Amino acid sequence: MPAAKFHFSSQVWAILEKDIKCEFRTSYAIATLAMFALTALSSVSMAIAGAVLAPELAAALLWVVLFFCAMAGLARVFVQEAETGTLLGLRLYASAQAVFCGKCLFNILLLFGLAALVIPLFVMFFHVEIANWLLFMVIILLGCIGIATVSTMMAAIVMTAQGKQAVFTVITFPVLLPQFLCSVRAVTQVFSGDTPEGLIFMAGYDAAVIAAGLLLFDYLWKD
Repeated sequence: MPAAKFHFSSQVWAILEKDIKCEFRTSYAIATLAMFALTALSSVSMAIAGAVLAPELAAALLWVVLFFCAMAGLARVFVQEAETGTLLGLRLYASAQAVFCGKCLFNILLLFGLAALVIPLFVMFFHVEIANWLLFMVIILLGCIGIATVSTMMAAIVMTAQGKQAVFTVITFPVLLPQFLCSVRAVTQVFSGDTPEGLIFMAGYDAAVIAAGLLLFDYLWKD
């Protein structure tokens, strides 16, 4: 049945539901992200032996852990389709924009789940005091949306490439660098007890990459 027979939201929900069921069946991405985060946090915590990190170092460490966890697991959404031979089915039954939205929503949910695991451990291991939790969570929300959106686009580009994992990280980081630096700076200000700056830039960055994904994904998907 062609994609036009289904409403756009139904296509998005079907793709999201399929990915969630596949992930709970294999737990590949969840296990990879969780183990990477736990290993990174526990290793650094033992290395500094309970010392209190400066706000700049603590903020950078938090985003480095989230970024590299994303690089370890978010490319899986399209790699899995390529490995199981289901790409043709997706192309037949859903529009390119619906595939992008469904995969992007799955990556956002996965990254939010990772952040929900990492942040309590991070606060406990590194004795970080957060005065304004609301602003802190807004920064995490905006940063995770940017990482997940860009990762979804890049995962579609590298899904059939040789050495896809290395290529994925190399081409994703430069695109994410503005959002990454702004996120580190904003979290540093929250850890220091100051009002964070750059939230408008982060929201604008997210809107720009989502719009770019909706406009350009049709070309990536067909090629």
